[in-house]
Amino acid sequence: MTITAIAPTPGVIASLGVRPWIDHTAAGQNFAPMLITHPTPRRPDDTPEVIEARMRGVAHALGAGRPDRFLPDVGPRVAIHRGTVLIRFDGTPHLLTTRAPRWGQIVTGLGLVLLAVGFDPLSPGAHGAEVDEYIERAGESDRIRFAGARVAHSARHWPRVESPSSARPLTALR
Repeated sequence: MTITAIAPTPGVIASLGVRPWIDHTAAGQNFAPMLITHPTPRRPDDTPEVIEARMRGVAHALGAGRPDRFLPDVGPRVAIHRGTVLIRFDGTPHLLTTRAPRWGQIVTGLGLVLLAVGFDPLSPGAHGAEVDEYIERAGESDRIRFAGARVAHSARHWPRVESPSSARPLTALR
């Protein structure tokens, strides 16, 4: 069966689960991942195939690639404004937003974010070991995509898809 990616709609963007955290490499260098997932099904039309198509669309709109390939540098996609994280997608004026003031301060200093888009749903209440297991399972089964995004000094520095007045931020679940 072939799953076709669906471009992210305002409703999909608003429903996304976002989990930002700070981690470190074996060499002790900090990095800032952000896992983006679909919530567990809430409606009869939230079938596994529809969820996967939505999330493939999200990954595509972020320029994310397979974990077994070179990590794509997708340019400035993240901006921080008064503790709110803004994430830009290709092909839509709608932004993903989430409150993460401390994380936002850290990534502003780091300048880079590792975006991870999972194709399977994850409960909004999932934390710690459950999230780690999700990422590991998704990587082993090729159901996650990654992108290296730069942090812009301001969303005003992003390339415009449409006029600035058409961009409407949508808040994600955390």
